[in-house]
Amino acid sequence: MTANPTRVRVADAPYRSWTLPRPLRPAARAFAEALFSTHDGPPPAERLDWLMEELDDYLARSGSRAQLVFQSGVTGLLTLAPLAIGKLPPLTRLSVTDRVHAIEKVEQSPAGLSVLAAKTMLCFLWYEHPEVRRSVGVDAGCMLEAKS
Repeated sequence: MTANPTRVRVADAPYRSWTLPRPLRPAARAFAEALFSTHDGPPPAERLDWLMEELDDYLARSGSRAQLVFQSGVTGLLTLAPLAIGKLPPLTRLSVTDRVHAIEKVEQSPAGLSVLAAKTMLCFLWYEHPEVRRSVGVDAGCMLEAKS
């Protein structure tokens, strides 16, 4: 596993005052851990740390509507996903395997659309990581300047 990319700090970037509310942070992390688990298990903690930092930055710059949509989706999952598999909430109490199963059940239900936006935001960020990009075959060759 390669190290997470370092965040580029821009001296004149606007100050971001928004962060994911503390009560939702464990739920968002549990959702991401289940979402990006593979047959080898959940992603490394360091990768999830990176993702949560990127999520804060993304939502801070995306505005209040995106923040509300993400928070609503995660709040719904926190409560509804465990119930979908006959377990008591919250989502964070479930094992990774049960979380994966519960999220899949919610996605297949009429409430699944409410999860889609939060899942999409996490996927945008997840697939920006250089190691993940390499693992899915993105080489960024089109972004390099052609030499004549």
